[in-house]
Amino acid sequence: MLKRNWLPALMTAVFVTLGTGCGDECVDQFDCRADNGQPSAGNEWVCDDGTCKQEPVTRPPDPDAGTPDSGTPDSGTPDSGTPDSGTPDSGTPDAGVTCNPGCATGEICDVSSGTGVCKTCRDTATGAGTDEGCAATTPICDPTGASGKGVCTACRDTATGSGQDNGCSAETPVCDPAGNNGVGVCKACTDSATGNGQDNGCSATAPICDAAANNGAGACKVCVDSATSPDLGCSSPTNICDTTANNGAGECKVCNATEGCQGEQTCNATGTACEGCADNASCDPSTPVCRTDTTPTACVECTADQTAHCDATKPACNANYLCGCTTNEQCAGVPDSARDFCDTTGNNGRGQCEVCVTDAQCAGVDPTKPVCNNRTACVQCLTNASCSAGQVCNTTTNACETAPGPTAAETSEQITAFLNADPEGTINHAVNGAYVTFIKPAVPGQNNDSDPVGFFLQAEPNGPAMFVSDAAALSQVSVGDRVSLTVTAKEVASELKEASTVTNFTRISQGHGVNSLIVDRSSATDLITGLDTYAYELISLTGTLTDSGNGQGAGFTGYRFTTTGMTTAADGLRLRLPTGFAQSLELAPGCQFTAVGPMWRFGATAQPSAFAASDITITECPAPKLVTAVATSSTAVTLTFDRSIAQDSITDVASQFTFSNGLTASAFQVTGRQVSLTTTAQTAGAAYTVTVADTVRDSRGRGVVAPNNTDEFTGFRVSAVLRITEVQPNGPSGKDLVELQVLQGGTTDGIVLQQDVNSPTILLTFPDVTVAQDDIIVVHIAEAAAYASETTAKDQFPKSGTPANYDTAWDFKGGATGLTFSSRILLVKDAAGTMQDAVSFGRTVGTPPNAFPGNLQAIQAAGQWLPADCGGALCSTTSSPTAIEVSANWTDIPTSQVTPDTVTIRRVSATDTNMAADWAVGPSSWGVANP
Repeated sequence: MLKRNWLPALMTAVFVTLGTGCGDECVDQFDCRADNGQPSAGNEWVCDDGTCKQEPVTRPPDPDAGTPDSGTPDSGTPDSGTPDSGTPDSGTPDAGVTCNPGCATGEICDVSSGTGVCKTCRDTATGAGTDEGCAATTPICDPTGASGKGVCTACRDTATGSGQDNGCSAETPVCDPAGNNGVGVCKACTDSATGNGQDNGCSATAPICDAAANNGAGACKVCVDSATSPDLGCSSPTNICDTTANNGAGECKVCNATEGCQGEQTCNATGTACEGCADNASCDPSTPVCRTDTTPTACVECTADQTAHCDATKPACNANYLCGCTTNEQCAGVPDSARDFCDTTGNNGRGQCEVCVTDAQCAGVDPTKPVCNNRTACVQCLTNASCSAGQVCNTTTNACETAPGPTAAETSEQITAFLNADPEGTINHAVNGAYVTFIKPAVPGQNNDSDPVGFFLQAEPNGPAMFVSDAAALSQVSVGDRVSLTVTAKEVASELKEASTVTNFTRISQGHGVNSLIVDRSSATDLITGLDTYAYELISLTGTLTDSGNGQGAGFTGYRFTTTGMTTAADGLRLRLPTGFAQSLELAPGCQFTAVGPMWRFGATAQPSAFAASDITITECPAPKLVTAVATSSTAVTLTFDRSIAQDSITDVASQFTFSNGLTASAFQVTGRQVSLTTTAQTAGAAYTVTVADTVRDSRGRGVVAPNNTDEFTGFRVSAVLRITEVQPNGPSGKDLVELQVLQGGTTDGIVLQQDVNSPTILLTFPDVTVAQDDIIVVHIAEAAAYASETTAKDQFPKSGTPANYDTAWDFKGGATGLTFSSRILLVKDAAGTMQDAVSFGRTVGTPPNAFPGNLQAIQAAGQWLPADCGGALCSTTSSPTAIEVSANWTDIPTSQVTPDTVTIRRVSATDTNMAADWAVGPSSWGVANP
């Protein structure tokens, strides 16, 4: 809603401070009132060149009470007053100011100007809230109404064009301020334009508002029966509106039933021609050509050899014998005409030549005038968005002009002063005329304390820039706003400098383009060493990923990369993306990208960031790979790839997926990265090989190619189902142990034990062993090279000869990388990738890994851990309860002098509830069931 413009006051204060001596009596009217008390009745204090004076109170002029101009179309500009921008008056009333004489019953004493004024209402609420003095049915205060006392209305005409007016909804976005006895009423559209112009709330394809339709709310139509020739919305020769066509939206036709034809002529079934003419003289002037080459004969607008009725705006005769255009060449070929481009949607879909149709056409003709203005002219700008930073659009001349207020260099000096300011003590730094370049949104799982939401400010392409996390200011800004504010609190953590509290916030103007502030830093060689220079700036980077990413703060994943300037990947330079968004992009080493976003930082780590698909373009990625093939039944095989597969790329399943040993595929189903194939009957335990054709492509169109297009699998056998029962993460020399119990007998072939979900560490891919229900398996990690897994019996390598083994359990050799004793996830998956069991282990000492909350959320989403969330929100390090608090606590496991007999964390409940209460630290019990 209406906001105070603090910029003039701020600028005045700055100039007065700089230009006056120590003896000045005042800086503003508030100094005068503080020093001299209340002014005389009818007067107010003013500060004139450092001296306090009393002057008569200035009252707003009475509004024009004349008759509204009903013939002028609504061009999208609000009808009256300042549009309600959603920002309440932030001025602080002086508690000593009152209204004298007192206000009438129901009136409000407004002291925000420093002088008490009685009003009916005040513009105080944000968004669609109820303003002071107004009611729920008329919640919006028009402060200019009733001679400045204010009038409460149901809605206000605040938006331009077909935007949503204040107080209205998406279904009825247009406020008719004269409706409802002057209180205002929201409608789908209003009859605002003249002739066939586009009415407010309507689109180019259905531009005419039928104001009486939809119970008076209005409905947009192609045309209406206006009992004129042509009907409203139509043009010659299709002068007649068939109101029943096009699902009631209407369609313009040459004729309709008996209407539109002469004499004995009749209208054809489609309404495109009058039939039964003798010659041209017998046709109507709007369709002056008689086609005698058809039976019956018909009057049309033109034929290939008779185009006299076609003019420079529609020079060609189309297949329906109507004048129009279909190509730009037809328009450009018209002599002495500036209408060189064909709008194929114009002229009721027949095409019409225009000066321009798109901005790109204007830029191609004259780069200094790159904007198409209503198809009639190429201009420099229509809105601020077309102008560079430091400029505004003059909407009368459609030219970019220097923006009022401080210069970009002056604003940059203010930003620099903030960046260099000591955060300790009192902060009072004005920043006037900076542009909002980017809004940093909330990300699932993020730590809002160390990774706050906010917005970035910048005035010049090469910076400097700053970050503002003040919540009240954030709620009022959009990218492209030019703002002024005063920073009153600054926080510095991990070298991140943020303006955490601001006052005197004002939006000076809005809708500015910020692309002129973007600098391509791809060739920079000092993105790490020069981070202080680049921090918070809006930059562009083109590079190539070199790894699969890791945690870069809770809720985020960071990827090392190279550019033309940074030719060697480094830990200190990471492309930072929200983890969920990153997973949707399916990034991999070798993917090439171009990102536009702010340069974030954590300590000395440079983190250029993107948050949405509009911020980053993936231009190239390596070909997809077949990761595994697993038989999931005797007639089904599931193939897992490292990237999502495009379903429409599979057109002949039998030839695109071929098998050894006579197996064939007959049907398929694609689910993301998996392709499930229906096959002929497999022989249990038999060895098969599947090969994927390069015509099977990923979502980016890359085909699966050799050598990563083939895998071996074994004919279906029932898979074992396992559950984790005991863990020792601190084994001597990294020889950690994990115990599992067999819940369902079967083969362990291809089952995977891993640490974490995102960027996992594979602890073991199980060998092909047939196990029985209630068998125990002990996984030995980081064992000696000579150590071997038991594959034939639980005592194949008895403890007497292999002391590390347990004769009552299957002893399997794990990988070389052990468990990490921090807050981690341990899980087991079957060969098809389905999670069989998962446990979240938390350590209350030290800082948990940044990726821990996201990993916990993944097993919660899979139904393998409870509670399913933390107090209704995603579990994080700051949620209530925290991610660690809902995890099994293994903090008390010793980290030194550990032996196989040292205490472990193991199950203490026979019932698996998937909760922390199932686990406790206590005496080890390797090789036997827990509990």
